[in-house]
Parts: sequence; C-alpha cells; structure tokens
Amino acid sequence: MLRIVTVAALCLASPVGAIAAPFCMTLPNTQPQCMYYDGSLCARDAARQNGSCDVNPAEVKVASSRIGDYCVVMPSGYSICGYSDGTICARDALLQKGACARAAGALPQQLPNAYDPNAGR
Repeated sequence: MLRIVTVAALCLASPVGAIAAPFCMTLPNTQPQCMYYDGSLCARDAARQNGSCDVNPAEVKVASSRIGDYCVVMPSGYSICGYSDGTICARDALLQKGACARAAGALPQQLPNAYDPNAGR
C-alpha cells in the first residue's frame, strides 16, 4: 500500500510541462510557443496576433504522401494525408481541432511562370 501511495505522489509531483504539446503558435521574431493541444484554439490565437499555428516538429512527425502535399494533423499526433489543396486541408483541420501541415517529402510550392503563355488561365 505504501508503494502505491509513493508512486501516486511522484506522479502528481512531476511537472506537467514535461509533456510536449502537438501544436505551436509561431509569431514573427519570437520562439515558437508549443503549448497548444487544440489546433483551432492555436489558430485563433495566432490569427489574433498575426502569427501562424504549426505542428510541433519535436513532438509530431508528419507522414509522407504520394497523393497530395498536405496533411491534417490531429491533436493525438495522427495525420491524414492526401490533400492537394491547402485551403481545404486547413478547413478540415479546424473541424477536427487539428492543424494543416505540408507532407514530409513534399516539393516546395512553385510560383507560376509569368512568361508562360498559359499561366493564369
């Protein structure tokens, strides 16, 4: 019985900050604030302060996708990939209380070629 009480006391005394959150609010010229477990709350706070809500790279590894360049990352760390449009990915991420992130191995976004005769059509 004493052993159970000792283990319970040690668990309660451990710092809660040791458990890393899956989402970080990133503001310009500051360190990321990785304290969010709810992606929609992170996105709302980031939008209010002109920042962005990103996935915590130390806590969550975004999967690679052969279909699309974007993944919805859930608060549990599980990711659903296959989105080719970042806007739709961000909308679904808000509904799932997660965040939208680029898939691992996705190519950087390409700017349209202004000299291409078919650009923008």
